Amino acid sequence: MNKKLIAAAIAAVVAAPAAVAADTTLYGKAHVDIRSTDGLVGGATNGDNYSVNSNASRLGIKGSEDLGNGLKAIFKYEMAYDIDGDAANAPISGARNAYVGLSGGFGTVLAGRHDTPAKVAFYASGTELVGDSVVDMNGIASGVGAPNTFTEVRASNAIAYITPNFSGFTAAVAVVPGEKNGTNNTNQAANGLADAYSMGVLYAGGGLKAGIGYEVFTSDLNGGGTAKDQKMWQAGGSYTFGDVMVGVNYENMSDRGGVAGVDSTSWAVVAKATFGNNYVGANYGSFDCDGDCSTTGVGETAANTRDGSGFGIAMGHKFSKRTQVYAAYHNVDTDASSANTAVADTSSFALGMIHTF
Repeated sequence: MNKKLIAAAIAAVVAAPAAVAADTTLYGKAHVDIRSTDGLVGGATNGDNYSVNSNASRLGIKGSEDLGNGLKAIFKYEMAYDIDGDAANAPISGARNAYVGLSGGFGTVLAGRHDTPAKVAFYASGTELVGDSVVDMNGIASGVGAPNTFTEVRASNAIAYITPNFSGFTAAVAVVPGEKNGTNNTNQAANGLADAYSMGVLYAGGGLKAGIGYEVFTSDLNGGGTAKDQKMWQAGGSYTFGDVMVGVNYENMSDRGGVAGVDSTSWAVVAKATFGNNYVGANYGSFDCDGDCSTTGVGETAANTRDGSGFGIAMGHKFSKRTQVYAAYHNVDTDASSANTAVADTSSFALGMIHTF
């Protein structure tokens, strides 16, 4: 009898955490590649090497609690997990999306750190070949020392609202306080509720996926005084017919970094064909800038151009919905003079593996 009581007590203790955590999920992605990279800077070979890379690998916890009457409390904590160990704080190498909020028939409201609606709309276009790899759409026309082809912002201190789905359409809007005594502690102008704001509209139906986004970093957030509002809009879409997908993305940004006259445009196209558990695809993109669009402060002049174009090719095999391997090649040609040693023409070949859980 005592043995039965002890066994029942142990079973209750073991089962209790499972019951409490019934609406909590541990999830993640392990994405690693072995890569060969060749770089060209100012007419001289630079940065040629082999490397092992952790590509946006992550670990997260998300969950919800039913509050009744269709209302749920939701939360997420997600962090970047550096599998190859190169990051300064490896294996935990940075914060990703993390928030708490409420969801119901009215939609979803949340506060915390989150991708802006414009970024969500960019990914809703469905144009990626292999996300976070050497052929990622965001870097297809980006060389060393150059900005990303397309703008992606994960905003801290975001306050967001997402509508319910209406016949395939979803909309989102977010505001971001500048918190003048936070990351902008020297910028007393950034003290409003919406020092940055973003919006996006998404659609998915039939074989069509599409997204359009608009985003503003106000002059206050950019330092006040003579600073301008940085404005960006993106649009993209893809269509899948049978086993073939084709897609396109476009972006226009004005007054980058709040600097008047620093404008850029980007575009890219993609195609992908699937054969059973195998796929092959290619993409091509272009980045064009007027003014100093660099990440290194090297401006565009007659002797220092900033434009670039690139292409990628990938093929892969999916063992399951969760595990795949791939081979990918990427080449970017930056239109830079020999005086601009901060800009590189590069090519990369990678063998990668992705496992999600």
